[in-house]
Amino acid sequence: MRFHAPAIITASLILGACAQSTERTSESIASARPQPVVASQPIEPEAVQPVPVHNDMIVLLPKPNGQIGGVIVRGVDGGDELLLKTAYAGAHIDGSGKVQSLTYDAESAKQEFGTVITALPSRPATFTLYFLEAKDELTPESESEVARIFAELQSRPDPEIWVIGHTDAVGTVQYNDQLSLQRAERVRDDLVSRGIPADSIDVSGRGKREPLVPTSEGISEAKNRRVEISVR
Repeated sequence: MRFHAPAIITASLILGACAQSTERTSESIASARPQPVVASQPIEPEAVQPVPVHNDMIVLLPKPNGQIGGVIVRGVDGGDELLLKTAYAGAHIDGSGKVQSLTYDAESAKQEFGTVITALPSRPATFTLYFLEAKDELTPESESEVARIFAELQSRPDPEIWVIGHTDAVGTVQYNDQLSLQRAERVRDDLVSRGIPADSIDVSGRGKREPLVPTSEGISEAKNRRVEISVR
């Protein structure tokens, strides 16, 4: 069985199954056969191992924005193949290794896989705040975004947060390295003042090395004067 999942987030519920075998004890063998018996040919270890039994299930979950990715499910021998490309489409690989199509909806998936869905880690998120030219002050539009970003960060248990500052292409490398770090620290301090633990935030500045909009040297570009917040 092989999975291929381009640009999707899926949940795979492995139900598992185990083969059962029984053995006669040495006492019962002795009572049934008083005289020792020697097999004419030794039994290879592979001959007494249980045959693997498959009982796997794959269900495609929608992304938070409602978009659907896709996943190809193939059977154990590579013969059967099923493309899952709609929300809550599913596939079951039975004991023989064959793929069977399943269909769920949001409610039935929640009822059957609720424990698994709840246990899934929060999806990574990225936010961008923009700054005034040559300053570490947020634009008025970004000032109003801080509260929304804080609410998202606060809703995550033990978040890991990266705050990375950037600048446009105006000025020297040294100047922009310092300015980008100041912008990142400004955002970090704002989040800490609102209750986010300081030790959960990693701060760095990238200067003008990673522009969002590539420009020539010395060009002022508002979208490059930014801080990116990544959280998981």
